[in-house]
Amino acid sequence: IAGGSWTISEIDAQQVLASDLYTPIAILVMLGAFTKSAIFPFHYWLPNAMEAPSPVSALLHSATMGKAGVYLLARLQPTMGGEPLWDNALMLLGGMTMVLGAFLAPRQHQLKKILAYSTVSSLGILVMLIGLGAPKAAASYLLAHAMFKGCLFLVAGTLTKMSGTKYPEELGGLFAKSRALGGASLLAALSMACMFPLLGFVSKEIMLKAGLKHPDHALLVTIAITVSAILTVMAALVVGVRPFFVKPAHEVDVERK
Repeated sequence: IAGGSWTISEIDAQQVLASDLYTPIAILVMLGAFTKSAIFPFHYWLPNAMEAPSPVSALLHSATMGKAGVYLLARLQPTMGGEPLWDNALMLLGGMTMVLGAFLAPRQHQLKKILAYSTVSSLGILVMLIGLGAPKAAASYLLAHAMFKGCLFLVAGTLTKMSGTKYPEELGGLFAKSRALGGASLLAALSMACMFPLLGFVSKEIMLKAGLKHPDHALLVTIAITVSAILTVMAALVVGVRPFFVKPAHEVDVERK
């Protein structure tokens, strides 16, 4: 109503920005989007929703459903963006979620829990990039994350089915028993760890450039991105590398695939 149209692409941004309703509009939209996409302080639900079968987790939580709130924020950025309330809230809460999720991920003890908290971190990254006004960085990372995280969720589910355990410390040396799975897991983990020349590396480069270009908070944003990237590497190694390439503490009985 404030923008004069029911179609997002036809909303008059100037009318919205000038409206007395801008503040409640922004708060309510962000509240809904943050809840949907597990942004702090609503981040707790996503890791607890990992009880679903791994193919469901791979599709809904890494690629589609969890990103619905992020998508809404991106669609409304041309209309709502440019105001301190909107931009600063997305940048601050997105950045907090990015660092918090990356910190909690390697502290978990189950394969899918580790991936779930790293997904929380990734959703925070996307929201922060929207607040920074960096749509190219957000789009590239959204695509990269969907690919490597979807793969790793399927790897985690396959490992659990093969070995009967979901704890990475109980797994090891499985590459010789499942080379195809190990190869796919390694590639996905390397992309998650932003290794050259994979898409994860490209998206992280674009993200860092976007942070460095911010006129007011370049240093803070760049430090936050760097810290979360280091912690994400740890999570990628635990899920995607350790079960296959680290010597197991004891022999694991698995179904040969």
